[in-house]
Amino acid sequence: MDSSFDAALDAAAPGRILRDADAMARYSTDWTRRWTGSPRAVARPRSVEDVAAVLAVCNDHRVSVVPQGGNTGLVGGAVPADGSVVVTTEALTSTSDVREDGSVTVGAGVTLHELERLAQENGRTTGLALASGASATVGGVASTNAGGARVLRYGTARDRIGGLRAVLANGEVVDRRVGLRKDNTGYDLTNLLVGSEGTLAVITDVTWKLVAPHRDRLVLAFAFPDSGSAADALTTLLSFPGLDAVEWAAGSAVKRAAALLDTTPPLPTDGFWVFVELGDSDVGDRSLVDASAPVIDSLTASGLDADRIAVAVSVTERRALWSFRERITESVSAAGVPVKLDVGVPVHEFCAFVDALPSTVHGVDAAAIPVLFGHFAESNIHVNILPGSGTFSEAVAEALEDAVLDHVLSVGGTVSAEHGVGRAKRRWLTRQRGAVQVQAMAAIKNAWDPHSILNPGVLFDRGQAAI
Repeated sequence: MDSSFDAALDAAAPGRILRDADAMARYSTDWTRRWTGSPRAVARPRSVEDVAAVLAVCNDHRVSVVPQGGNTGLVGGAVPADGSVVVTTEALTSTSDVREDGSVTVGAGVTLHELERLAQENGRTTGLALASGASATVGGVASTNAGGARVLRYGTARDRIGGLRAVLANGEVVDRRVGLRKDNTGYDLTNLLVGSEGTLAVITDVTWKLVAPHRDRLVLAFAFPDSGSAADALTTLLSFPGLDAVEWAAGSAVKRAAALLDTTPPLPTDGFWVFVELGDSDVGDRSLVDASAPVIDSLTASGLDADRIAVAVSVTERRALWSFRERITESVSAAGVPVKLDVGVPVHEFCAFVDALPSTVHGVDAAAIPVLFGHFAESNIHVNILPGSGTFSEAVAEALEDAVLDHVLSVGGTVSAEHGVGRAKRRWLTRQRGAVQVQAMAAIKNAWDPHSILNPGVLFDRGQAAI
């Protein structure tokens, strides 16, 4: 690669190109610390015009581009390929006024917490919350179709996104920021780009559909003796009025979060915890405590002891109780570099799958420590596997992934419920979707990015989509 590329890149975004290794370090390794790369440069565009100019130069010189938001992904989807140019969206932070329909258009670099603050200032809320919200960006959320705890009420990112703007590999701009409630004109390019993991275009702006906030909330926790008793109670749990979220965690995972918080859990940690969050949008004039009482009575009548139920009413109480679920990820990261998998299985397979996971893991590494939690209503399992000591070799990490994901597919599940495919799971894409579907995906990739410069190695092996 000759120096003409570097000169052209500098001209495309004057003063916004990094090449110093120390300056590029934070863009080179992901949140899990497992995935790392060596970029040629990092571009920090401040406008869609900057992004278009950078991509046009890279496309002309056939240099790979890796779009990157908050770098909080868990599957290596934003880790730079060696010799690539990282295009970070961190400086794309413009915001529009909130419109009468509750939508707002923001730059891809706006974080979820910043979007939520904007929403609250206008009497709204985002309808999507992630543990990584202080760093996770709206562009990254769109690129991965992120989910989170409140999918049950508000859906995934795709349900919240009303439009977007993105730059194609050759520098041309697709502008679909104005999302009409009814618009059947041609293909839905917005929904095609949502969840495409930066392989089709670089998202620069997102139109987000805000929602009305709750006047009040209630958080409850239930420490079931085992997964089976929790599964038997799922229909009852889903009958809570004003339901926002139904989450779960192994009691041992709750205990790990409690140690991080330096506090004592309010319930026994010997079994399977379920966290329920309620909002008052559809309970009428009743308080949430009164509205939830009949469901709690039904659970106790079915055999759940009252000392295995916790109810948090005040803001402080709610935050404290929810932290036993929300801080599990942080407790895992504090303990080492984990193998992280995000899977989903059919509801009728959930208990057997979760109960078998420790044996599946220990069949590969007897000292490994599984830490399990997830989204109960969606039958979603976040599998975190910590080494007994030190770090996993890449061979052991891949063997652990293979064992768990083989089991997932054997019961008709998905190898990626919400985190995406990235680099970590690309070899599983064909196994789950089959050759016909993957070939159809590759045809789309080739049409949008003929020279395969966008996020090489994500979804497809390098060069695979061009075959």
